Amino acid sequence: MKILDLFCGAGGFSYGFKPYIDDTHLAIDNDPSALETYKLNFPDSIAWRTDIHSLHSIQIEEKFGGKPDVIIASPPCEEFSKANPTSNRPAAERVYGEGSAKLLLDTIRIIGDLSPPVFVIENVAALLHAGGKEILQKEFERVGIHDVKINLIRAHQHGNPSRRLRVFISNIRLKFPRKSPPTVMDTIGNLPSLGLNQIFDPETHIPNHIDYPLSEEKIKAISRTRWGQSVKQFRVSKTRSLPNWVRLFPNKLSTSIIGLSRYIHPFENRLLTVREHARLMSYPDYFLFTGFADSQYNQVGESVPPVVSHLIAQEVCAKIV
Repeated sequence: MKILDLFCGAGGFSYGFKPYIDDTHLAIDNDPSALETYKLNFPDSIAWRTDIHSLHSIQIEEKFGGKPDVIIASPPCEEFSKANPTSNRPAAERVYGEGSAKLLLDTIRIIGDLSPPVFVIENVAALLHAGGKEILQKEFERVGIHDVKINLIRAHQHGNPSRRLRVFISNIRLKFPRKSPPTVMDTIGNLPSLGLNQIFDPETHIPNHIDYPLSEEKIKAISRTRWGQSVKQFRVSKTRSLPNWVRLFPNKLSTSIIGLSRYIHPFENRLLTVREHARLMSYPDYFLFTGFADSQYNQVGESVPPVVSHLIAQEVCAKIV
Protein backbone atom coordinates (compact mmCIF):
# COMPACT_ATOMS: atom_id res chain seq x y z
CA MET A 1 0.00 0.00 0.00
CA LYS A 2 1.03 3.58 -0.64
CA ILE A 3 0.57 5.48 2.62
CA LEU A 4 0.82 9.24 3.15
CA ASP A 5 1.37 10.43 6.73
CA LEU A 6 0.67 14.16 7.18
CA PHE A 7 2.01 15.82 10.35
CA CYS A 8 3.80 12.54 10.97
CA GLY A 9 5.67 13.61 14.13
CA ALA A 10 7.84 10.84 15.55
CA GLY A 11 5.85 8.15 13.75
CA GLY A 12 3.38 6.69 16.24
CA PHE A 13 0.56 6.74 13.68
CA SER A 14 2.76 5.15 11.02
CA TYR A 15 4.01 2.49 13.41
CA GLY A 16 0.87 0.40 13.13
CA PHE A 17 1.21 0.38 9.36
CA LYS A 18 4.87 -0.69 9.44
CA PRO A 19 4.19 -4.29 8.31
CA TYR A 20 2.49 -2.92 5.18
CA ILE A 21 4.90 -0.14 4.14
CA ASP A 22 8.26 0.24 2.48
CA ASP A 23 9.70 2.98 0.27
CA THR A 24 6.16 3.68 -1.00
CA HIS A 25 5.53 5.46 2.30
CA LEU A 26 5.73 9.27 2.43
CA ALA A 27 5.81 11.16 5.73
CA ILE A 28 5.58 14.97 5.98
CA ASP A 29 6.21 17.30 8.90
CA ASN A 30 7.83 20.66 9.63
CA ASP A 31 9.54 19.68 12.91
CA PRO A 32 13.18 18.74 12.23
CA SER A 33 13.65 16.83 15.51
CA ALA A 34 10.51 14.76 15.02
CA LEU A 35 11.52 14.00 11.43
CA GLU A 36 14.96 12.83 12.58
CA THR A 37 13.21 10.42 14.95
CA TYR A 38 10.93 9.35 12.11
CA LYS A 39 13.80 8.67 9.70
CA LEU A 40 15.65 6.71 12.36
CA ASN A 41 12.70 4.35 12.87
CA PHE A 42 11.47 4.21 9.26
CA PRO A 43 14.72 4.24 7.26
CA ASP A 44 13.12 2.99 4.03
CA SER A 45 10.39 5.63 3.95
CA ILE A 46 10.53 9.10 2.44
CA ALA A 47 10.55 11.76 5.17
CA TRP A 48 9.90 15.23 3.80
CA ARG A 49 10.28 18.42 5.80
CA THR A 50 7.97 21.07 4.42
CA ASP A 51 5.14 23.45 5.34
CA ILE A 52 1.88 21.62 4.63
CA HIS A 53 -0.03 24.91 4.50
CA SER A 54 1.83 25.90 1.33
CA LEU A 55 2.01 22.38 -0.10
CA HIS A 56 0.13 21.55 -3.31
CA SER A 57 -1.28 18.07 -3.86
CA ILE A 58 0.50 17.86 -7.23
CA GLN A 59 3.82 18.13 -5.39
CA ILE A 60 2.81 15.15 -3.24
CA GLU A 61 1.95 13.09 -6.31
CA GLU A 62 5.28 13.97 -7.89
CA LYS A 63 7.19 13.04 -4.74
CA PHE A 64 5.15 9.89 -4.32
CA GLY A 65 5.05 8.80 -7.93
CA GLY A 66 1.25 8.61 -7.84
CA LYS A 67 -1.64 8.89 -5.41
CA PRO A 68 -1.73 7.26 -1.98
CA ASP A 69 -4.00 4.38 -1.01
CA VAL A 70 -4.26 5.67 2.55
CA ILE A 71 -3.83 9.10 4.12
CA ILE A 72 -3.30 9.34 7.87
CA ALA A 73 -2.91 12.74 9.51
CA SER A 74 -2.48 14.36 12.93
CA PRO A 75 -2.82 18.12 12.37
CA PRO A 76 -1.87 20.34 15.35
CA CYS A 77 -4.41 20.33 18.16
CA GLU A 78 -2.94 22.84 20.62
CA GLU A 79 -5.68 25.41 20.03
CA PHE A 80 -8.35 22.87 20.99
CA SER A 81 -6.50 21.40 23.98
CA LYS A 82 -7.93 21.97 27.47
CA ALA A 83 -4.46 23.18 28.46
CA ASN A 84 -4.87 26.13 26.09
CA PRO A 85 -6.31 29.23 27.83
CA THR A 86 -8.26 30.17 24.67
CA SER A 87 -9.76 26.71 24.11
CA ASN A 88 -13.26 27.92 24.97
CA ARG A 89 -13.47 30.13 21.88
CA PRO A 90 -15.86 29.08 19.07
CA ALA A 91 -14.26 26.50 16.77
CA ALA A 92 -14.76 28.80 13.77
CA GLU A 93 -12.48 31.45 15.28
CA ARG A 94 -9.71 28.88 15.53
CA VAL A 95 -10.14 26.87 12.33
CA TYR A 96 -10.60 29.96 10.15
CA GLY A 97 -8.09 32.08 12.08
CA GLU A 98 -4.35 32.52 11.71
CA GLY A 99 -3.24 29.91 14.24
CA SER A 100 -2.17 26.31 13.68
CA ALA A 101 -5.80 25.06 13.79
CA LYS A 102 -6.21 26.17 10.17
CA LEU A 103 -3.94 23.27 9.18
CA LEU A 104 -7.00 21.07 9.61
CA LEU A 105 -8.38 22.75 6.47
CA ASP A 106 -5.17 21.92 4.58
CA THR A 107 -5.52 18.30 5.65
CA ILE A 108 -9.07 18.17 4.27
CA ARG A 109 -7.96 19.99 1.10
CA ILE A 110 -5.23 17.43 0.40
CA ILE A 111 -7.56 14.50 1.12
CA GLY A 112 -10.12 15.99 -1.26
CA ASP A 113 -7.52 16.48 -3.99
CA LEU A 114 -5.95 13.03 -3.73
CA SER A 115 -9.18 11.07 -3.03
CA PRO A 116 -7.60 8.08 -1.24
CA PRO A 117 -9.73 4.96 -0.73
CA VAL A 118 -9.24 5.44 3.04
CA PHE A 119 -8.28 8.42 5.21
CA VAL A 120 -8.01 8.78 8.98
CA ILE A 121 -7.43 12.10 10.81
CA GLU A 122 -6.51 12.11 14.50
CA ASN A 123 -7.16 15.02 16.85
CA VAL A 124 -8.30 15.90 20.37
CA ALA A 125 -11.97 15.20 21.07
CA ALA A 126 -12.51 18.88 21.94
CA LEU A 127 -12.26 19.59 18.22
CA LEU A 128 -15.91 18.54 17.99
CA HIS A 129 -17.12 21.15 20.47
CA ALA A 130 -18.32 24.73 19.95
CA GLY A 131 -19.32 24.12 16.34
CA GLY A 132 -16.29 22.03 15.37
CA LYS A 133 -18.24 18.97 14.25
CA GLU A 134 -20.41 21.08 11.93
CA ILE A 135 -17.31 22.74 10.45
CA LEU A 136 -15.77 19.35 9.75
CA GLN A 137 -18.86 18.13 7.93
CA LYS A 138 -19.15 21.35 5.91
CA GLU A 139 -15.48 21.35 4.87
CA PHE A 140 -15.53 17.69 3.84
CA GLU A 141 -18.67 18.31 1.78
CA ARG A 142 -16.87 21.24 0.16
CA VAL A 143 -14.28 18.79 -1.26
CA GLY A 144 -16.92 16.25 -2.28
CA ILE A 145 -16.79 13.88 0.70
CA HIS A 146 -20.25 13.39 2.19
CA ASP A 147 -19.88 10.28 4.35
CA VAL A 148 -17.56 11.06 7.25
CA LYS A 149 -17.38 8.91 10.37
CA ILE A 150 -16.59 10.41 13.79
CA ASN A 151 -14.82 7.75 15.88
CA LEU A 152 -14.16 8.52 19.54
CA ILE A 153 -11.40 6.18 20.70
CA ARG A 154 -10.32 5.72 24.32
CA ALA A 155 -6.90 4.14 23.92
CA HIS A 156 -6.88 2.72 27.46
CA GLN A 157 -9.94 0.62 26.62
CA HIS A 158 -7.83 -1.19 24.03
CA GLY A 159 -4.71 -1.94 26.05
CA ASN A 160 -2.85 1.38 26.16
CA PRO A 161 -1.18 1.84 29.58
CA SER A 162 -2.32 5.46 29.93
CA ARG A 163 -5.63 7.24 29.55
CA ARG A 164 -6.17 8.88 26.17
CA LEU A 165 -9.33 10.04 24.44
CA ARG A 166 -8.98 11.11 20.83
CA VAL A 167 -11.26 11.56 17.84
CA PHE A 168 -10.43 9.77 14.60
CA ILE A 169 -12.24 11.26 11.60
CA SER A 170 -12.43 8.82 8.73
CA ASN A 171 -14.43 7.48 5.83
CA ILE A 172 -14.59 4.08 7.55
CA ARG A 173 -16.04 3.05 10.90
CA LEU A 174 -13.38 2.14 13.48
CA LYS A 175 -14.39 -0.39 16.10
CA PHE A 176 -11.78 -2.25 18.13
CA PRO A 177 -11.88 -5.17 20.58
CA ARG A 178 -11.67 -4.27 24.26
CA LYS A 179 -8.52 -5.10 26.21
CA SER A 180 -7.65 -4.31 29.83
CA PRO A 181 -4.63 -2.00 30.17
CA PRO A 182 -1.62 -2.80 32.37
CA THR A 183 -0.85 -0.74 35.47
CA VAL A 184 1.98 1.79 35.68
CA MET A 185 4.42 -0.59 37.40
CA ASP A 186 3.42 -3.49 35.17
CA THR A 187 4.50 -1.23 32.30
CA ILE A 188 7.69 0.41 33.58
CA GLY A 189 8.62 -1.67 36.64
CA ASN A 190 11.27 -3.80 34.93
CA LEU A 191 13.27 -0.87 33.54
CA PRO A 192 16.75 -0.34 35.07
CA SER A 193 16.99 1.85 38.18
CA LEU A 194 18.52 5.31 37.82
CA GLY A 195 20.50 7.72 39.98
CA LEU A 196 21.87 6.30 43.22
CA ASN A 197 19.69 3.21 42.87
CA GLN A 198 21.60 2.32 39.70
CA ILE A 199 24.78 1.74 41.74
CA PHE A 200 23.11 -1.13 43.60
CA ASP A 201 21.15 -2.44 40.61
CA PRO A 202 23.24 -2.16 37.43
CA GLU A 203 21.38 -3.21 34.28
CA THR A 204 21.69 -3.19 30.52
CA HIS A 205 21.41 0.23 28.93
CA ILE A 206 17.94 1.05 27.58
CA PRO A 207 17.66 3.80 24.93
CA ASN A 208 16.09 7.10 26.08
CA HIS A 209 16.12 5.91 29.71
CA ILE A 210 18.13 8.80 31.17
CA ASP A 211 17.54 10.63 34.44
CA TYR A 212 16.12 14.15 34.06
CA PRO A 213 18.47 16.53 36.00
CA LEU A 214 16.73 18.48 38.78
CA SER A 215 17.74 20.99 41.43
CA GLU A 216 17.98 19.91 45.07
CA GLU A 217 14.94 22.05 45.86
CA LYS A 218 12.80 20.29 43.25
CA ILE A 219 13.96 16.87 44.43
CA LYS A 220 12.89 17.78 47.97
CA ALA A 221 9.48 18.89 46.68
CA ILE A 222 9.12 15.61 44.80
CA SER A 223 10.08 13.58 47.89
CA ARG A 224 7.15 15.12 49.79
CA THR A 225 4.66 14.27 47.04
CA ARG A 226 2.29 11.34 47.49
CA TRP A 227 0.58 9.26 44.83
CA GLY A 228 -1.87 11.37 42.86
CA GLN A 229 -0.45 14.66 44.14
CA SER A 230 1.37 17.24 42.01
CA VAL A 231 4.38 19.48 42.54
CA LYS A 232 3.39 22.09 39.97
CA GLN A 233 0.26 23.60 38.45
CA PHE A 234 -0.34 24.25 34.80
CA ARG A 235 -1.90 27.75 34.59
CA VAL A 236 -4.67 27.60 31.97
CA SER A 237 -6.46 30.84 32.83
CA LYS A 238 -6.91 33.26 35.74
CA THR A 239 -9.38 30.90 37.36
CA ARG A 240 -8.29 27.46 36.16
CA SER A 241 -5.16 25.36 36.39
CA LEU A 242 -4.19 21.75 35.74
CA PRO A 243 -1.83 19.58 37.81
CA ASN A 244 1.68 18.90 36.54
CA TRP A 245 4.51 16.78 37.90
CA VAL A 246 2.00 14.26 39.30
CA ARG A 247 3.28 11.19 41.14
CA LEU A 248 1.65 8.24 39.43
CA PHE A 249 -0.13 5.48 41.33
CA PRO A 250 1.88 2.25 40.92
CA ASN A 251 -1.05 -0.15 40.65
CA LYS A 252 -3.42 1.96 38.57
CA LEU A 253 -3.74 3.03 34.97
CA SER A 254 -1.54 6.04 34.18
CA THR A 255 -3.04 9.46 33.67
CA SER A 256 -2.91 10.86 30.11
CA ILE A 257 0.63 11.28 28.79
CA ILE A 258 0.81 14.64 27.00
CA GLY A 259 3.75 16.55 25.57
CA LEU A 260 3.96 19.43 28.04
CA SER A 261 3.45 17.39 31.19
CA ARG A 262 6.00 15.49 33.26
CA TYR A 263 5.24 12.74 35.76
CA ILE A 264 6.89 11.49 38.95
CA HIS A 265 7.94 7.86 39.36
CA PRO A 266 5.65 5.99 41.79
CA PHE A 267 8.53 5.02 44.12
CA GLU A 268 11.66 6.94 43.11
CA ASN A 269 12.08 10.68 43.73
CA ARG A 270 12.56 11.68 40.11
CA LEU A 271 10.65 12.47 36.96
CA LEU A 272 9.88 9.69 34.52
CA THR A 273 12.32 9.26 31.65
CA VAL A 274 11.42 9.58 27.97
CA ARG A 275 11.48 5.77 27.76
CA GLU A 276 9.02 5.46 30.63
CA HIS A 277 6.73 7.98 28.90
CA ALA A 278 7.09 5.95 25.71
CA ARG A 279 6.21 2.68 27.43
CA LEU A 280 3.12 4.31 28.94
CA MET A 281 2.16 5.18 25.35
CA SER A 282 2.73 1.54 24.22
CA TYR A 283 5.97 2.18 22.29
CA PRO A 284 8.43 -0.75 22.16
CA ASP A 285 11.91 -0.15 23.57
CA TYR A 286 13.53 -0.42 20.12
CA PHE A 287 11.64 2.68 18.94
CA LEU A 288 14.24 5.44 19.38
CA PHE A 289 13.71 9.16 20.02
CA THR A 290 16.20 11.88 19.08
CA GLY A 291 16.61 15.60 19.73
CA PHE A 292 16.68 17.64 22.94
CA ALA A 293 14.97 16.11 25.98
CA ASP A 294 11.92 18.42 25.85
CA SER A 295 11.46 17.60 22.16
CA GLN A 296 11.59 13.87 22.89
CA TYR A 297 8.95 14.17 25.62
CA ASN A 298 6.77 16.18 23.23
CA GLN A 299 7.25 13.65 20.43
CA VAL A 300 5.93 10.90 22.70
CA GLY A 301 3.06 12.87 24.20
CA GLU A 302 1.80 14.30 20.91
CA SER A 303 1.71 10.98 19.06
CA VAL A 304 -0.84 8.28 18.37
CA PRO A 305 -0.13 5.30 20.68
CA PRO A 306 1.22 2.41 18.59
CA VAL A 307 -1.34 0.02 20.12
CA VAL A 308 -4.08 2.20 18.56
CA SER A 309 -2.33 2.74 15.23
CA HIS A 310 -1.90 -1.03 14.92
CA LEU A 311 -5.65 -1.56 15.37
CA ILE A 312 -6.39 1.20 12.84
CA ALA A 313 -4.00 -0.35 10.34
CA GLN A 314 -5.78 -3.70 10.67
CA GLU A 315 -9.16 -2.05 9.98
CA VAL A 316 -7.77 -0.10 7.03
CA CYS A 317 -6.09 -3.10 5.46
CA ALA A 318 -9.28 -5.13 5.77
CA LYS A 319 -11.02 -2.48 3.67
CA ILE A 320 -8.34 -2.21 0.99
CA VAL A 321 -6.62 -5.59 0.56
